[in-house]
Amino acid sequence: MTGPNPLQKYFRQPKIYIDLPSKGIYYETGSTQGSSTNTPIFGMTGMDEIIMKTPDALFSGESTVKVVQSCCPHIVNAWKMPSIDVDCLLVAIRIASYGSKMDVTHRCPNCQSINDYTIDLTEVLTYLSTQQYDNAIDCGDLRIIIRPLRYEEITKFNIENYKLQKMLSQLNRLESSGDDEGTLKAQTEIYQRIGDMQIDLFEISIEHIETPDGNVYDKEYISDWVRNSDKDYFVNIKNKLEKNKQQWDIPTQAVQCPECEHQSQVVITMDQASFFARS
Repeated sequence: MTGPNPLQKYFRQPKIYIDLPSKGIYYETGSTQGSSTNTPIFGMTGMDEIIMKTPDALFSGESTVKVVQSCCPHIVNAWKMPSIDVDCLLVAIRIASYGSKMDVTHRCPNCQSINDYTIDLTEVLTYLSTQQYDNAIDCGDLRIIIRPLRYEEITKFNIENYKLQKMLSQLNRLESSGDDEGTLKAQTEIYQRIGDMQIDLFEISIEHIETPDGNVYDKEYISDWVRNSDKDYFVNIKNKLEKNKQQWDIPTQAVQCPECEHQSQVVITMDQASFFARS
């Protein structure tokens, strides 16, 4: 093969342009290229569609990484993208691939009838792209500066939590069957590991801590403080992380049942296997 590809003019082109919610902040050096505003988003290729329906790749996070890097060339290493950009990018890729309208099925909580609705994803995209991340927690003399987790960190925690919950479920079945030898001890160890994971998550989320005597960046010092500080600090960090998570969840959509006219909310889930489907 020599010379330019005569089919190059038929290659896919950007379908939409978005401003990343992070504005390019929180990425490691070298994980992005170009501007984080007016970022081009391409529709998925045939291979991207296949990847988004591969269970192992979905579970490991590999599918999301490959598709984001395919459809948003601005992001060179999607494992490093901050969590606040993930849903926005996936919604934008879905719009670029299938259009802004998405059909959803919802059971009315009042009359139990099952109805179909059409959701405009551009409203979701506008909401996500205009949010601002609040990274400061004021606790007395301390100001704790946090950052959103990276996609690789979220994936690692989710996989580990899934494994622990599965082990816990198996132990509960053993206990209910009367085989409780060593079960209580194993359950206690699992709960301890789940608790340690939450502490680890807090430590990773903290970029630095501002004190009257100066700023502390050393991770070992921060880890030591997290594990030995008053519970009020722990509660403040926990509440801030939960508040930020809720802020960056995809907002529910108001719908009205055509049968009984009851109004309710539809939750749009980011289950990629179903979200990245034509209908």
